[in-house]
Formats: sequence, C-alpha cells, structure tokens
Amino acid sequence: MMSYLVARMQKMKAGNLVGMGNHNQRLTDNHSNKDIDTERSYLNYDLVAGRTDNFKTDIEAYINENKASKRAVRKDAVLVNEWIITSDKDFFEQLDEAETRKYFETAKQYFADNYGDENIRYAVVHMDEKTPHMHMGIVPFDDDKKLSAKRIFNREALQRIQEELTQYLKENGFDVQRGNKNKERKNLSVPEYKAMREELKKIETEKQETQAKLANTKKQLDRIKPRDTKKIASKPTLMNKNKVTVDKSDLADLEQRAVTSDAYNFEKIHLEVENHSLRNDLSEAKGRNYELKKENERLQKLVGTLQGIIRNVDEFLHKKLGINLPEKWLERAGLKEPSKKAPESSQELDRHKSDELGGPHL
Repeated sequence: MMSYLVARMQKMKAGNLVGMGNHNQRLTDNHSNKDIDTERSYLNYDLVAGRTDNFKTDIEAYINENKASKRAVRKDAVLVNEWIITSDKDFFEQLDEAETRKYFETAKQYFADNYGDENIRYAVVHMDEKTPHMHMGIVPFDDDKKLSAKRIFNREALQRIQEELTQYLKENGFDVQRGNKNKERKNLSVPEYKAMREELKKIETEKQETQAKLANTKKQLDRIKPRDTKKIASKPTLMNKNKVTVDKSDLADLEQRAVTSDAYNFEKIHLEVENHSLRNDLSEAKGRNYELKKENERLQKLVGTLQGIIRNVDEFLHKKLGINLPEKWLERAGLKEPSKKAPESSQELDRHKSDELGGPHL
C-alpha cells in the first residue's frame, strides 16, 4: 500500500512554548495521551540536542541574540514554526531503527538547507507513541535576520515544501508520496475503500469526543468573567505597610479564579496533546480534519485569555498583598519554566497538596 509523507506545521507563540516543551521533552508524568508508552520514552532523541533545554527561555534568548532589529519582539509574535514530520504506521514497520532515524535526519536536512540549520532549535523524535514522528521547531528568520513567520512560511512556501520535501526524501531512498491536493483519492480497491471508511469513522468519533471536551472547557471559561481589580477594596495593614487587607469575599473570588484557571489550563493541555496525537496518525484521508484544527486554534486563543487572567491575579496579589501564586500553578499555566528541585519530603508533598486544594497561604 502506498505511503504518504505527513508534514504539518503549527505556529508557536511565547505562551505555547513551555507547554510544548513539557510535552516534547516528556518533563511531566501526567500524559492524557494514552498512546504514550513511558517505558519506551528513553528511545526518544533530539537531532539537534544541546541547542534548546528550556523551550521558552532558550528560544527567546536565541531570537534576541540574533535578530537584526533593536526593537523588542511583539508579545503576540510567532517565535517558532513547529513542523510535525511522519508517515503511516505501515511505512515505519518496514524500516529498522537506523533507517527510521535517517528518514527524520533527511527531512531535517531539507529544512536546514532551505531555512538555516541554526534556526532549527529542536528536532525531537518520539519513538514512544504508536507512530514515530518528529517535532521540529524552526525560528522564522529571513536572510536579514528579521523575524516573520507570515512571510517565511506563506501559502506558496507551504505548497512548495510539500512538493520539494517529498522529492527530496525520494531521492534519498524513501518511497513516500505527496498527499493529494484537496482531492479524494480515486480508483480505490475494495479493501482500500473499506479501510478508509473505517478510518474516517474512527476519526469522526474522536473528533466528536474532542469537541465535547472543548465545550466543557468553554463553560469553565464562561464562569470566569474579567474583573476590574481597581474595584477591589483594600487598605494597608498597621503592622506591615507592604501588605494590605481585603474583604473575604474578594479574597475568595481571587482564589477561585486562580484554582479554576489552573484546572482549565490543565484541561487545555490534555486536549492539545490529544488533538496533536490525532493529527500524527492522519495519512492522506486523515488530513481532512480542517474543522478539528480550527477548534484547536480557537482553544489556544481561549487559553491565552486564561493565561492573562492568571497573570493579572498573580500581579494583583503581589502588588496588594505582597504574595504570589504558587510556582507550581504558574508552571502548569505555562507562565514559568518547570523548576528542577531535589525530591521533596513526604511532609512537604502533603503540604503542597493542601496548598493546591485550599489556595495560597495569606
């Protein structure tokens, strides 16, 4: 059966990098993606290992050190175009470990030749899921070191990549075909037709389940209405001028916003991973999940709103009460790099669990 090249691109802004780094580098043990076999995670590797440790910090540093402009990078700028490179399961079953690695190295080399080797900040190959695939992050610098994802990876460039990358892989010994351009495959054999029908049924079911989860997370977001912090009454304490007192109702409201935001962001990350896993398994027939892609983009916008709320709550607590939200909440929300601490005692772990359930100590 003919195998197809799968090359999908997604835009990554600063707020997406921490969560994507946690997923790509397997920095968390909580995987909602059931396809991940943690006992095989040691087989994963990065083809440009050493360039990026902390996704957000290191990539932002690379951009600031190399960009031509002296101006600060816009907060909503696309910092990385992440390419997911793979094929179907049958294709990889015919390759041994060395040939599989060569497949991804060849794909990476195509992008290195055309978009600059140093601009590839990570090329993580996941061997611990059902189908091997590579997450490759490219900083969209042009030849003048100007950052512009819209110009570097425009529609024409994306179409050209599909054509050229397929041909490049063929020239290097990999028999893959380019996916058809917005067309159904014709003249399918009976077995192929039946297999495609079953595949599309599975995709539709998974899409409906994902949309149901999206609806639930949207309800959570609707419960958190933006609030003007200037209307929260506060006054300095007599003992410490750096602290203030607020009404219990205001404090409870702030705590609830933080807890709900944390829970919502966790659900978003789970959905994002599930959507990503679904896209990885798509071949030519699977590539028609346009609606799901749009839902995922809309979800990312919702998460951006939630991150803004969490950031505002954290800044308010720091300014008014002299405290901050727990670091673990900020890590989960993608606003802080995961800390690398020594293992905590059982008493400390119990205390942190209590903190998460009851909100910050005041």
